[in-house]
Amino acid sequence: MIFKENLFKDKSYVITGASSGMGAHAALMLNELGAKIIAIGRDENKLLTQKEQAKNPDDFITISKDLSNFENLDKWTLELAKEHGGFNGCVLSAGMGATMPLSAPNFANFGVKIFNINYFGNLQILKGLSDKRAKSKDGSSFVWVSSAAFKRPGAGLGNYAASKGAVVSAIKSFALEFAPKYRINAICPGLVLTPMINSEKTATGIDYDAIADSIYPLGMGTTNDTSNLICFLLSDASRWFTGQEFLMDGGGSLKF
Repeated sequence: MIFKENLFKDKSYVITGASSGMGAHAALMLNELGAKIIAIGRDENKLLTQKEQAKNPDDFITISKDLSNFENLDKWTLELAKEHGGFNGCVLSAGMGATMPLSAPNFANFGVKIFNINYFGNLQILKGLSDKRAKSKDGSSFVWVSSAAFKRPGAGLGNYAASKGAVVSAIKSFALEFAPKYRINAICPGLVLTPMINSEKTATGIDYDAIADSIYPLGMGTTNDTSNLICFLLSDASRWFTGQEFLMDGGGSLKF
């Protein structure tokens, strides 16, 4: 652990996508560093498993919710903030990804599904938290998980990359709207070993380990790598950062 003990003591954060992957790891790390966590995810059983692993389980509150049903999600988030007395920020990590070529018959419909989760669902959470009635604390920091794919997507990743590119564009506008009270930044990881990557390996037979070794000078990333950056961006040490996308790809972008 590179951060000082109880760095986030007396602070509270909403984490979407907290049942697995980068969101799950970030939620556990923040909790270990003293933060109260509102962990939101689709899989209730996985959320409860996360709670069992938390260093401070009493400060690890789980909520099962599907963000793809985003209508009125901002109002729901506003009420959540009122219930807990306001937050110090959030990590917007809920997402899905899959390869599908433009020639696929249901390409557009699948794109809507991806955008509903990767963009609009998280957007509504952010809208609720940034509402002045939510009483988010001065200096609150919001971190949205995008992807390195927005910059250089592979074949079949058109919908996924577009949804992540929307995040990078949107946070620049929101940063201007929020300043000076709040900050917002995006992290853009390359291949990170997560359950989603493991599922893709099983479904497609793609050897992501070999791909990572060939593309990234530093190899495939881990959820510990992404959580370290998330914690930095949520901390006061990053007080002069806003509206930025942080590309983290093990040096892969240097080869193109």
